[in-house]
Amino acid sequence: MEGARVRAHVIAPVRGLALAGLAAVGWPVLAVLFVAVHAGLPSPAFFVVQARRLPALARRLAGRWGGVAIPAPYLPEPPPPGRDAEGWYRDGDDLYRSAFVPAYLARLRWVARDPATWRDLAWLAVEPVVGGTLVGVGPALIGGGVVAAWSGWPVAGVAGVLAGLAVGPVSLRLHARWTRVLLARAARPGPGRVVSALGRHALAAARLWASVGLAVVAVALAVAHIGTIVATAMRLWPETVLASRRFVARCRERFRRWTGVRIAEPYRLAPVVPEPDADGSYRVVGGEFGAVHRSAASAARALRWQWTVRDPASWRDLAWLALELPAGLVLAGPAVLVAGGLAACWAWVWLTALRLLGADLPWTLEPWPPPAGLSWTLGLWIPLAGLGVALAGAAVAPALLRLHARLSATLLGPTRAAVLAHRVSALSTSRTELGDAQAAELRRIERDLHDGAQARWIAVGMTLGAAEDLIARDPEAARDLVARAKDLSVTALGELRELIRGIHPPVLADRGLPDAVRTLALDAPLDVEVQVDLPGTVPPPIAAAVYFAVSELLANAARHADATRVRIELRHSAGVLAVSVADDGRGGASAGPGGGLAGIRRRLSGFDGLLTLSSPPGGPTVATLEIPCALSSPRTSSSSGKDSLTC
Repeated sequence: MEGARVRAHVIAPVRGLALAGLAAVGWPVLAVLFVAVHAGLPSPAFFVVQARRLPALARRLAGRWGGVAIPAPYLPEPPPPGRDAEGWYRDGDDLYRSAFVPAYLARLRWVARDPATWRDLAWLAVEPVVGGTLVGVGPALIGGGVVAAWSGWPVAGVAGVLAGLAVGPVSLRLHARWTRVLLARAARPGPGRVVSALGRHALAAARLWASVGLAVVAVALAVAHIGTIVATAMRLWPETVLASRRFVARCRERFRRWTGVRIAEPYRLAPVVPEPDADGSYRVVGGEFGAVHRSAASAARALRWQWTVRDPASWRDLAWLALELPAGLVLAGPAVLVAGGLAACWAWVWLTALRLLGADLPWTLEPWPPPAGLSWTLGLWIPLAGLGVALAGAAVAPALLRLHARLSATLLGPTRAAVLAHRVSALSTSRTELGDAQAAELRRIERDLHDGAQARWIAVGMTLGAAEDLIARDPEAARDLVARAKDLSVTALGELRELIRGIHPPVLADRGLPDAVRTLALDAPLDVEVQVDLPGTVPPPIAAAVYFAVSELLANAARHADATRVRIELRHSAGVLAVSVADDGRGGASAGPGGGLAGIRRRLSGFDGLLTLSSPPGGPTVATLEIPCALSSPRTSSSSGKDSLTC
């Protein structure tokens, strides 16, 4: 036992020296890999896979000598491309006659998307400094001790040798654990917090460059807009306004996706050509002036002019387009810092790699010859300064994007007057639609009563009258007629209950919205999961609207979407009742006029609610209902609180 321990201490410095030498090869391999990948032939993936041999050897030796298991973290190699029945090789949506291109692309994606590739590159860059230092401590102490003893300091020499032998196994274990940090598979599948933050800032920096390019387009569009006003006025001015609106609409969507700042559209509603007067002319009135037009086309052009040119939002769009030039100059500052810093790093790495390979370069990135004592740094200050400048630019990029979006919202968003006008118009439209819907509902109830329950009860009365006439003459026939009248009354009562359930379900009044939705889930021919987070009771009118909306969505999922599972969520936060209905059907749903979804939207508009539909082809379909409302005190039944039910 003691002999094995002594042997381990004696052999540890030798192993440490071998690992230190292996670490020293990291930078030359990284330089060769950098140059070879830029060469591109036979394939960048080929050079990366060949470079994996050094980390694989380090992983194997460090794990064996340090007593730490380090499994290989690489993703499995992609299979060779297969040929279809017609002799083509497929890569995504592209077809090739030869297998070379799809195999080349598949291996390139395999290497680039494998996190272990980037961990190997990080190991090659860091190992000479960190790992080489860890395992080089023991051999350095022993070498220093030998030199001290040779120089006439035997005590110091013996102490150095003993210290080197003592720390050898410890340094091997520490090196193995350090190697596992980079060369083993990551403990969690996703990127870490630091990597995620760097990715967000890098993406924000790239978006700054895109914003600068869009600012140039905006200024060009503003110049074209002004030129159109001067040159053509009446004829092309509305068309230019509409083109500007399309560009600005895309910018609003860009602000929402990039920064989360939502900017509502402030434009007036599109006009409708009025009905002609008795003499066939069209009267168009706007503000204090009006005109009579002899044709519908002339009236449409006048209305188009009023809708575009006389809308204050169009002039605010023009002001925003013109002001994007100074905004683009401000945004270009951090973008240039990031691009310039990364370009300096890339140029330094490239030139240093060529220098390490022995290339005699007639020029260098150094603005002056380095001092003799610092020549070993190879201009290391250049990538450090470049990284610092790039990080500084990326650090302010997200905040600058959000500031740009918020400042843009002051011009591109609706004013208070426009918001009030739009709300009044929406409320007037919803009131009209709600009145039409109520009138149609009353006509339906009247028709159902007339054709259903009323006819049944008339038949009951006639049957009982016939039984009354037969009681004295034929009691058996009278008894049969009474039994038939009883059946008719049961049928009529069932129809009345169905009619009442269609007007206002009893479970909704007795148990509340959550239990009513659960009842719909139990009756649906689907696997339905209901999640409820309601700290109170929903007002009855809104509960009825949500109940019938969910009923319609479940029916659509079963009849039209070929769905098998549906998930319903009811929650209330920030004064808004949100109901989400998601199914795993085939998608492609649309809220076209006259359909059930349009009816849901019309029903919610009476409560200032919204229906948001996401239904790409192939699914899934997610319908979200949002209705502003306040909840009353919670019930004592199961219709409140957090719970989950799978039906």
